[in-house]
Amino acid sequence: MDAEQIRDGVRHMQQGDKAATKGLFRKPDWDVAAGYYERAATSFKIAKSYDQAVQAYLKQSDALYKADATHLAGKAMENAAYILASNLNQPQRAADAYQRASNYFMTQGSIDRAAEQLEKAGRALENVDVNASYDMYNKAITIYEQEDRGRFAIEIFKKTISLLIRNKKYDKAVEILKRQCVVLQKFTSRSHLYKANLSIIILILAIGDDVEAGKQFNMMCGDTGFAQTEEAEIAEDLLRAYAERDQLLLEKTVRLQHLTFLDNEIVKLARLLTVPGEMLSNPSSRRDDNRPLVYQRVENANNGGMSYPSGRNDMYDRSPPPATDMDKSFSYMRALDDEEDDEGLR
Repeated sequence: MDAEQIRDGVRHMQQGDKAATKGLFRKPDWDVAAGYYERAATSFKIAKSYDQAVQAYLKQSDALYKADATHLAGKAMENAAYILASNLNQPQRAADAYQRASNYFMTQGSIDRAAEQLEKAGRALENVDVNASYDMYNKAITIYEQEDRGRFAIEIFKKTISLLIRNKKYDKAVEILKRQCVVLQKFTSRSHLYKANLSIIILILAIGDDVEAGKQFNMMCGDTGFAQTEEAEIAEDLLRAYAERDQLLLEKTVRLQHLTFLDNEIVKLARLLTVPGEMLSNPSSRRDDNRPLVYQRVENANNGGMSYPSGRNDMYDRSPPPATDMDKSFSYMRALDDEEDDEGLR
């Protein structure tokens, strides 16, 4: 630490406290006090006395707020939060400071800055408190949604979804993705919307509800644009793999290049999917390419095709295929073996 800078910082703090104190014949001069506190914070930062720098910025923020300089109060609070997060490694205190900064910016009418502070609070808490981090991200998204500025929240959507998937909170991730879809529907380009649709299907399959995944897919295909995309084809193959309990088809599908265009956490999750009762790379899960397709998209359903749930039920209602000559021979040989075993016992 630089002793001279520390002394300067302490002196500025004392001058700021004096200006902020009410005298017998004078009122506190908050503007003057804020100036002294800012100089003190600069001196403490140069000396790397970060705790003292934080205290100086907190006092500066309070003085500026009392001087009706709300925007500047938010900036001073943001400076304190940055030091707490980056230099002192105190994420909880940093998140609290970012929240206070957000409140100042919101009061002043700076919507984007208010949401930005909440995003920073969420990022600070990611490795400390997942639920609190999600709450901060969610509040930031809500601010943009309420102001009909959802297009500015796309990156926050992505961070929130990644956080939830990493921590296996798939239900909440689906909710956030659906909110993101509402925003993406307003975009001229639909590619991001279609990727979000496929991501929703993957998440619902990860939850283990392939019937609900089929219902969601049917609704998505109400958008004829989506029904003709590669994302729709991939989703259809995933659903067919689940309906037919075909692990090999599932693994082949999740390794398609087009699926890698989704967010990383979604891609990693997709490659961990397994159909019920199977394991990854199970050699017994052989696919018969001549099996009938039990799932058809919505546009085919209108022409007499099956929906996903009805096709799935039909698959289980079918009678087993007739025995082949090989099957009969195998049964005869097994019967001879049983007779020999019985003879040995006698």
